[in-house]
Amino acid sequence: MLGERLRRFRRVCGMSIGDLSDAVDGLVSSQTLSKYEQGELQPTAVVLIRIAAALGVKSSQLLGEPFCDTETDQPLNHTVELPTDKLSERCRFLQLPKKERERILRKQAEEIVDFYENDTKWREWVRGPIIEYEIP
Repeated sequence: MLGERLRRFRRVCGMSIGDLSDAVDGLVSSQTLSKYEQGELQPTAVVLIRIAAALGVKSSQLLGEPFCDTETDQPLNHTVELPTDKLSERCRFLQLPKKERERILRKQAEEIVDFYENDTKWREWVRGPIIEYEIP
């Protein structure tokens, strides 16, 4: 089951096995990834987490484990999956060169800091007093 899901998520991302190997920074070879997809090998937890991150999904989604409804605590017969458009968008981002991904994330972080430091409108959204404190 892991192999089938791995192959499916990889294809949705438009990645070859070699692309996926590159996306995990060579942690595993293309040959090893192929063996995972064919069910000949099982990845370690560390490798599974890195593969899932490279594909923009949770490792539990690769495993295909059912989840429990918090209200009924009954296992459901399906797994949670990202909408294909969001998954594809995440995959396109992850296929960018590492430096480009870092540049984009850095810019987003700067925009968030700028928003909270310089834009007072967000204070209107907050209910109650704003408590400022220093983290030790």
